[in-house]
Amino acid sequence: MKRTGLPPIAWALAGLLGIAAFLLSLGQQDVNSNPEAHSYSPSGISAFCELLRRHGLQVVVDQQTRPRLGPNDIAVAFEMQPVDIAKTVGVSTPEGDFRDYFWKHISDGGTGILLPMQRDFFSASQIATDSSPLSISDSTTGETFKMSSSESEVSDFTEPDISDTNSSITLWASNRQAFLRAYRVNKGTALVIKDGIGITNRFIDKNDNAKAFSALFSVLAKPGKRIVFTEASFGNVHERGLLETVGPWANAAWQQLIFLGLVVVFTLGRRFGISDEPRNVQRGSRELMDALADTFRRARSTQAALETSWVRADADLRLILKLPKDATRSERDKLIPVDLQNALARLEAAKQMPFVPTDQALDLIKRAEYELDAFLGPHRTNHRRLAKLKA
Repeated sequence: MKRTGLPPIAWALAGLLGIAAFLLSLGQQDVNSNPEAHSYSPSGISAFCELLRRHGLQVVVDQQTRPRLGPNDIAVAFEMQPVDIAKTVGVSTPEGDFRDYFWKHISDGGTGILLPMQRDFFSASQIATDSSPLSISDSTTGETFKMSSSESEVSDFTEPDISDTNSSITLWASNRQAFLRAYRVNKGTALVIKDGIGITNRFIDKNDNAKAFSALFSVLAKPGKRIVFTEASFGNVHERGLLETVGPWANAAWQQLIFLGLVVVFTLGRRFGISDEPRNVQRGSRELMDALADTFRRARSTQAALETSWVRADADLRLILKLPKDATRSERDKLIPVDLQNALARLEAAKQMPFVPTDQALDLIKRAEYELDAFLGPHRTNHRRLAKLKA
């Protein structure tokens, strides 16, 4: 019979295609706004940052609560709406601390751009997609743009410092309603846009969003100025450590120092050059005798020990008494004491027996050695050396 239906490989490919489609659908949705400069998600602004760089502008991302802003820097801040209640009751938050620092920078003569965004990015995206684009006119040049908007209002973020409407002018307007206003705050200037959703990755390529925002930033970013995206404004805070504060080279130097330490530890554990020749411990005659005795004891070679002891004693006596090798036993015994004669006689008789207990053999050898030492005296060692040389 022929098999019917799809082969297993087709089902596997269909499953992979379904998983890929699911992952792509997840990547197209952002529930909350997160306008990070390095984010490729729909609510990120990486596409716009790359667009600014291609226009030759210097773009910097700072995630510190107190960003390092120079007098020629343009600080870009995002404000999430609705505003967190904690900021209004005096509770210290990263966003609240940044807010005070941001407006102090503007008040001291700096320049800043404020981009309000809805905190609920999913709902704001639906409104901006379903609504018709706003027709924006530039009051200074007369140029018009079509821009996306989720109809968010200017937030309370600006009220404490720029509530005086006499110190502001409208730069962009839509149906006689301000869309971009410039505020004079003491020595500095702040630009506040009504809705910043058009700068995100999802909407930067829609309508004239890219053209309008690029023109705005290009006008402010004169030669020598930097555009600093201050991400602490929406809670993306990363305080720099000591090495990061000094500079990137310090972090690289620290990594190199750690690697050098590992190399030093590794090399000190390795020997370079020719290795030392091992020096073997020289064994003495005492160790040799102990080894032979242990060998005899384990092999129970009692007869061999008796034979060796008798031959050595007889050779020592003949050497000292100056007897020829063919001299008889009786000639030898005439020249030695009776006790030594008896000890040697018992030793000779024992070595000829088929079996002698170990303890008895040891007593016979000790007795013969004792009598021999008593007869020969301290010169026995010298006579042994002379016997070895003659042998």
